[in-house]
Amino acid sequence: MTRVAASLLTMLAALAWPAYGAEPSAAALVETMQKARLSEGFEARMNVAAIKPDGRRAMPLKIAVIGQIGKDRERLLIRGISPESVRNRRFAAGKTADGRIRAIEYGEQGSDGITETFPLARLFDSGLVIWDMFGPWWYWPKQELGGTERIAGRECTLVRSQTDTANSPIREVVSCVDKDARLSLRTQLFDRRHTLIRTISVERTTRLGSGATVAKKLLVTEADKAVTEIEVYSGDEEYLIGADIFNKLDQHIIDGK
Repeated sequence: MTRVAASLLTMLAALAWPAYGAEPSAAALVETMQKARLSEGFEARMNVAAIKPDGRRAMPLKIAVIGQIGKDRERLLIRGISPESVRNRRFAAGKTADGRIRAIEYGEQGSDGITETFPLARLFDSGLVIWDMFGPWWYWPKQELGGTERIAGRECTLVRSQTDTANSPIREVVSCVDKDARLSLRTQLFDRRHTLIRTISVERTTRLGSGATVAKKLLVTEADKAVTEIEVYSGDEEYLIGADIFNKLDQHIIDGK
């Protein structure tokens, strides 16, 4: 259930870290994080609370997310539940064969219309960003270790991910990975000038019956100090994806319609 939030925001959980006998390399740690994201299908419902830089709180939201994260395809559907202003607003996104992330917004309920949307845009006027949910930095060619830190008493290993792609607004991501939980306790995203854009932090975790440690509550802190609190309140780790759920998304991305 709560593993879903970790998959969406790359605060990813899995089983206990195997005994390597030595500190794992950056490549080994990154490969483990890639594998931890895999899911045949999941569904999650989340409370989302946006807090403005001056401390004012926007009306809380409830959203649902359905997704598949496979080796060859990744797809997400995000739907507003409440309040009325976001109810049934729907976004879908997928990763193309060349690694790009494309997103669409559906028209009003009952409409066949779709509009392409920028995957780095903020959803529902909050810190939720579709691009972040895919964790593309785990697949960048440049990965290196950067020592260790302690976050809330837990030791984590710094992994620095970099890309030379000129049109990428995010050029570097620094993750602090708890190796035992396979969970990034803090993820910092930087632009090409090495300016910090936002930080995703795990504030609370829970332990599943399988023994996996997962993110229960996260904070997204933006450069202007706006904060978004995200907490999973229900979900299904083995959600059965309907045959038509991603039909329009697949047509738009694959066929270019």
